[in-house]
Amino acid sequence: MSENSEQTVFTHSRTTGAIAVVGVLLLSISTAIAVISPPATEYEISLYESYPTSFWGCIIGSLFSGSLLIFRSIGNSNERSWVFGTSLMLATDALLLLMPLIRGYVMYGDADPLTHLGYVQDIVNTGTTGANIYPLAHLLVLATADATGLEAMTLAMLTPVIFSAVYFGGMVYLLFQVADSRSGFLLGLPFVLLPILGYSHSLFRPFDFSILLIPVVLYLFFKSQRHPTPAIRAVLVLTLLSTLLYHPLTAVFVTAIFMLYYIVQYIPRIQTIYQSPTSAFGLSLAVIMSWYSNFPGVILRFDTIYRVLFGSDSSDAPVQAYAQTAQEATPSLIDIVQFITFRFGTEMVLFGLGGGLFGVALLFGLKKGDVLDTRTTIMGAVVGVFGTSGLLFLLLDLIVTQERPWQVAKIGAVLLLGPLFHIIRIRLGQPSRSLLARSTKPAITLTVLVLIVLSTLTLFPSPLSGMTNDQVTAMEVEGSEWLTEHETGNRELYHFDIEYRRFHHAEHGVSEGLPFWEVFLPPHFNYTTSQYFGQNYGSGKYVMINRKGRIFYQETYPDYPQRWKYTSQDFQRFNRDRTVDRSYDNGDIRIYLANGTKMEGT
Repeated sequence: MSENSEQTVFTHSRTTGAIAVVGVLLLSISTAIAVISPPATEYEISLYESYPTSFWGCIIGSLFSGSLLIFRSIGNSNERSWVFGTSLMLATDALLLLMPLIRGYVMYGDADPLTHLGYVQDIVNTGTTGANIYPLAHLLVLATADATGLEAMTLAMLTPVIFSAVYFGGMVYLLFQVADSRSGFLLGLPFVLLPILGYSHSLFRPFDFSILLIPVVLYLFFKSQRHPTPAIRAVLVLTLLSTLLYHPLTAVFVTAIFMLYYIVQYIPRIQTIYQSPTSAFGLSLAVIMSWYSNFPGVILRFDTIYRVLFGSDSSDAPVQAYAQTAQEATPSLIDIVQFITFRFGTEMVLFGLGGGLFGVALLFGLKKGDVLDTRTTIMGAVVGVFGTSGLLFLLLDLIVTQERPWQVAKIGAVLLLGPLFHIIRIRLGQPSRSLLARSTKPAITLTVLVLIVLSTLTLFPSPLSGMTNDQVTAMEVEGSEWLTEHETGNRELYHFDIEYRRFHHAEHGVSEGLPFWEVFLPPHFNYTTSQYFGQNYGSGKYVMINRKGRIFYQETYPDYPQRWKYTSQDFQRFNRDRTVDRSYDNGDIRIYLANGTKMEGT
């Protein structure tokens, strides 16, 4: 099929202007709603519930309008609506990724991101990176804070947005290298402009930054093969070194991608387009061995993975936790479908379509003698290898969750969609010849719409996926600081759904010793077996409870009260408990001193 003959499939120039107007209008409405809405004054269990449904509908509509504008440039080399469509999608992405800041959150990310701010504070305190195994992200925030005067927590929310902008730019240029035609590039462009990587677009963590840099590294790698100039090769080496030093796991992932590339070059019937003048695989392996081997923590982590894989160590895998929860709670079918859709929906669509289309393309190659090139094949191999690796992380306790290798697999899968849709459309022939050929246009349109909805509604954690908002409130920061300043004695700190050590890290640094040993609160405060909380302990204990903990079960699992570890009645009873004194309350954080009476026999 020629480029001009494809015009009948996607190009209807009379409605292009109308789509552009609608897209801009939808983006303007969503921006206005976000700006005029009052900022958050307390913890919100879900960012999605903080705005009306119309807001999210406008976001989805704006992204879809941009996609349609890009599609309308297919088949007509003079049509430039794809440029406007790309700009519209990027502007909508920016609005989405800036939502925590626009919402007025003091910080986004209530676990690892706070600890990483602690590493920044360590550098301030000591003047060195010490034993920090991934200092680049922390040095970047420190230098930017010194240059701009912005608060570290504000920069922790801005930095992922900046890295996401680099990611989208890298994906566009990488798609241009992977696609073998203008039509294949334009078919794939809407897919790569979606925030499919979820939390990697919003959290201040070195791993996520390094994942967002992978498209840039791969683009420079392919570019250096086509044009092996000293300048391009130098930029590739510098970018590769930066990515490898951000996080050890990403270093392993990137090295594995290069190894796959060199293996693919020797597979029969795979067209080798370029020969690499730079040993990226060898360089990556050398960096891993020379840098990360200096840190005992990294070696211990790999040792743990080895023992789990080869049977000398065992613990509960993520899939076992899911199965146990399902067995105990016996959720309804609709709740199971909802959980799977919002927790794994994006992965299911991308892996299913990317893998399926790649399989069809391989089948065409076997039957009709077509040859896939190394760029397309390596993306298919990335989907297969890292998708399968993610299953291992799901089935075995390998320190981190399955989402990490799946992030790499999603990059490969989303890059495959456009080029492979293009190959299949060409092989099926003119739309007028068969029903299957006529179905390609609605199939592609429906696919991009489904991915727009999923990537938008799973960008931030919410009860829809069995998770809660990662918002950090100013009152949580203030309450943690108060406890640090007023703590007395060597007491244990009992808590639920708030980790004091994270706030202590952010304020004083990771290397600073913690004043408490943190312990999870017992279910129902042990009121099922004791009349008073203090009867369970022989000495005084601190108890820290935030608003998130008080509403967690009611908001996240409203239909399963029998599975709640804490109820509103438990919290009310705890407030009236005569062995408990409330020491601090700012409306969000409540800090108590529980008097142990066990030795008194009370």
